[in-house]
This record gives sequence, C-alpha cells and structure tokens, in this order.
Amino acid sequence: MNSNYIQPRTRQELSQALGQMTENSRIIAGGTDLMASDHGRDSSTDLYISLFCLGDMAEIYREDGWVRIGAGAVHDAIEKNPIIQENFRALSMACSKVGSQQIRNKGTIGGNLVNASPAGDMLPCVCLFLGEVEILRADDTTYRMPARDFILGAGKTALKPKEALYAVWLPIQEGRSSTFVKLGSRKEVTIAQISMAVSWEKGEYFQKIEGYLGAVDTRPIYLEEMNHILSGRAVGREEREELVSSLRERIRVIRENRKRPPKLKITEAEQLYKERAVRSVVYDAIDQMEGES
Repeated sequence: MNSNYIQPRTRQELSQALGQMTENSRIIAGGTDLMASDHGRDSSTDLYISLFCLGDMAEIYREDGWVRIGAGAVHDAIEKNPIIQENFRALSMACSKVGSQQIRNKGTIGGNLVNASPAGDMLPCVCLFLGEVEILRADDTTYRMPARDFILGAGKTALKPKEALYAVWLPIQEGRSSTFVKLGSRKEVTIAQISMAVSWEKGEYFQKIEGYLGAVDTRPIYLEEMNHILSGRAVGREEREELVSSLRERIRVIRENRKRPPKLKITEAEQLYKERAVRSVVYDAIDQMEGES
C-alpha cells in the first residue's frame, strides 16, 4: 500500500495534518519504535506525519512554576538539560539509561509515553513528578491531563483519534531530590526488567517519600509503603528488608493474577526474577538517596 508523508513545520500545520488521519495513519517522532515495528512488513499505513521539523516540540523551558518538555525532545537533550538536572534528577538519570546512545539521540519522551510499553523508562518518572501531558487536537486546541491517567495499560493510552501528544508539563517542587534505578536483561541497549523512581524532601532524614515501580505491571505502581517504612528515621538493614518484603509480595500478587501467559517461553526461575531482583533495586535506590542527602 502506498503511503503519504506529511512533515508539518508549525502547530497549525500539524493540526491540519491530524484532521487527515484515519485509523491506519501513524505519527513519527524519533521513529525508533515505529520503524522497527514496520521494517520488513507489508504496512497498511496510509499516512505518516513526521514531527521532526516542529521546533517548539523539542523545546524545554520554565513557565509559571512548571517545566515544559516538548514531546519531541530527545532523551539525550533531556538528560543534559540543566533545568531537568536541577529539578528532576530522576528523569535525567532515566533518560541516560534509555537504549543506546543512538537511541537517545533520536528517541523522544513523547514516543516513549505514547508507546506505553510497561518497560518504558519515562513512565514512572513522569508519574513520580505529578506530570501532566498536553494533547493537541485537529482543531488546533489543546488540553491537559495527569500523566497517570494518560497511560491506560500495555500499549494503550488515552489519546483519541486525530490527536497528538504535544508536550509534558512537570510542576517544580522546591527542596526535593530524586533518583532512578533500573535493572535490565543485558548490558547494552538495556530494556528494563524492573525500575524504580523515587523522590523525597531533603533534611536530616528522608521525609515525604514518593516512589513508583516500573516494568512490573502494565502501568507504573505507586509505592505508598516507602514513606511509611523509610520516612523520618535512620534507615538500616531492617527498614531495607521490610521494604523489600513488601514489594516482593506485591510483585508476586501481580504475577499470579496475570491473565495472559508470558509471550516468551521462560522457566519458573525466570518468572520469579522480578521478585528476587527487587532487593537489588531497593538497596541501590536507598544507597543513592543516602548519597544525595
């Protein structure tokens, strides 16, 4: 099937292009996932809309107590941006761990969110920072919604037909620090098997801790027990092991309640990997938290 290709240069041109979309149309940002999925296949795609020439979709700046990250901003630019490093360290760290350097040079935060892979590194971070997504409609209007409501499940988002993710907004929270930890299945081009994004209020002890676990369920998991177990005290081995035990149980319940079998044939030991690996994630995260305090 022959496909048309549109490369808008303004938001208005993008809105017009969205109006031409059908259920077989695709939007290209960095293309790192889309090109891989379409390669070597007979595609039914009738229209590709490229975001490559939309400069404002790659911009990162402060505005009224928020930081706006264009959906077309690539991981390498987000990682190295001083505004992100100062206010959202976990996001900078997560961007530094996405795939290979080539992927980080082309892959975008918008593509990572819209792809909605459970292993996506941006998902737990954007949820952690109470992020909102800005969505552009074909009539050139936009609306915002909480990022935690945008991700509906594996590969599923709240985007409606003829809409595009335009920007991510993160509220600046003074006096907080954050970190990100991830374990993957290989040393290079690592796909997360389990990840954790944590933020806390700076002080003598950890206070008001927020945490999300990624790559365990179809959506990031909010870790309400982290604040109860770790906040307001010196954190030793007992507290670490209590948190490990709690998260291990949560992962076990998710695994046992999973309705679909794994896509790959894996052994029982491999099925239990995340329950065992969470201990390393917890210890690494707390070590990094202590290093920042």
